[in-house]
Amino acid sequence: MKKNIKKLQIFRLTIQLLLLFLSPALFILAFSELKSIYEMIIKGNFNFLQAFPSLIEFLTVIIITVLGGRFFCGWICAFGTYNELLHLLAKKVFKIDFKVDEKLDAVLKYLKYVVLLLLVVLIWTLGSEILNTTSPWDAYAQLAYFPEVLADYTIGFILLLLITIGAFFVERFFCKYLCPLGAVFNIFSRISIFKISKPSDKCGKCRLYTSDCAMALPLYKVESVCGGECINCLKCIEACPRNNVQVNVLGENVNPELASAVAIAAMVGLYAVSNVGGTILTQSGIATGNSASISTSINGTSEKYADGTYTGTAIGFKRGTTEISVTIKNDEIINIETVSHQDTPRFYQAVEGTIISEIISAQSTSVDTISGATYSCEGIINAVKDALNQAKV
Repeated sequence: MKKNIKKLQIFRLTIQLLLLFLSPALFILAFSELKSIYEMIIKGNFNFLQAFPSLIEFLTVIIITVLGGRFFCGWICAFGTYNELLHLLAKKVFKIDFKVDEKLDAVLKYLKYVVLLLLVVLIWTLGSEILNTTSPWDAYAQLAYFPEVLADYTIGFILLLLITIGAFFVERFFCKYLCPLGAVFNIFSRISIFKISKPSDKCGKCRLYTSDCAMALPLYKVESVCGGECINCLKCIEACPRNNVQVNVLGENVNPELASAVAIAAMVGLYAVSNVGGTILTQSGIATGNSASISTSINGTSEKYADGTYTGTAIGFKRGTTEISVTIKNDEIINIETVSHQDTPRFYQAVEGTIISEIISAQSTSVDTISGATYSCEGIINAVKDALNQAKV
């Protein structure tokens, strides 16, 4: 049994490291898309089919979270992996494993709801731009270019440093106490079909599964855990010497390796299908906002535009040039493509589809940038503006 459980944790770590490098901006994209949904709802212009191509990351994650719990947090989120690896280093190398008092921990976990509320009120509703250069997520996304962006993200890097120190001493520090997206997933995951089952009548007094829990859940007090603070890391299964802690789906105990593999495969599959669906909607015109033309919506002007394909350029991340082609027909933007760019490929590719879809959907360049890739987004937006200026009649 120990051998199988070891394989499970190795599998999880492999997935975490892989996505840490392949998709570091997924957390930022999902949260940015949640913001977009909120803003469209309060403005009264939410159209699911029209907005779908620019909401794929969040919709994928939230569907899996509702059905299977917080696998995104425990297995996929790059910022969660960053926190976990820091504490693993502290625990294995420096023998640091600080435990917060159980009652204090329970109170501190409400802080993430305060953070979420402040973001919703100050940033999403009132439109404050305070996070444009102070966001620790933006700073995290630019870590590879620290010397070049330090001046732009000084406060963001200070906040990131404080989070890093917290994660060094307390496992999953940010996830437990500060993550606003975690606050949202905490609520939605409580109805999932995935549970951690632990019959108390078969338990001893060791509480090893509790002391090994990444989120410091008092597992010894309950018979099962369904979503909420649980991030489905399955470390409690590894810790139990009696094999009493089990994965339970729809009332039946299942193999934890199989359950986790199915959950990750389902998330990847749903993401792929959603991308295909988004592309079809965009190409068919359903998601291009045909009810408004750019003559009335682009930057609030009444300009007319000549049909054709125009190429615009602008400055993106690291002062590199972004070149974009924009195709216009009947005063509408029908296609936007990247000709070339000098940004960091993985960050540019992570935001390219979202920003382009939003511009086409809104028929306007007045769209929000994505936290963590602000310069890349601005490069795309300004290049589109340049192309549109050339198309003016």
